[in-house]
Amino acid sequence: MIYNDLEDIVKVVDSFESATIERDAWGHAEHMIVALHYLSSHDPDTAKTKMQDGIVNLLVKGFGIDITREMPYHETITVFWIRTVADFKESKEGLSIVEIANEMVLRFDKNHPLKFYSADLLFSDEARARYVEPDLV
Repeated sequence: MIYNDLEDIVKVVDSFESATIERDAWGHAEHMIVALHYLSSHDPDTAKTKMQDGIVNLLVKGFGIDITREMPYHETITVFWIRTVADFKESKEGLSIVEIANEMVLRFDKNHPLKFYSADLLFSDEARARYVEPDLV
């Protein structure tokens, strides 16, 4: 997806926050776009909390997942991407959020964390429940 203007980004964020984004439209790029938007107005800790709360809300209200039986939220991946997006945004000072968004989506695929984490660690129950440091760095 190419973002043409801020309105394109705000639409993604609004549909995420209202839990109306379609499940098949909630992909890796959309996760990063919401994180970038939050990091544009909040510090990384607040952005992470907003992302976490929003994902849980989306899982329950938007996708109808019973999180008492299944918890697809992943703490390590969320923290990893908040940090990655924050660092990338900082390195692109002077560019608009739209320019950053488009470059970021092209640069980082969903497997990027596997450059820093073994699959065994990243997909472990421990990494899902709490943030764990990378084991490949």
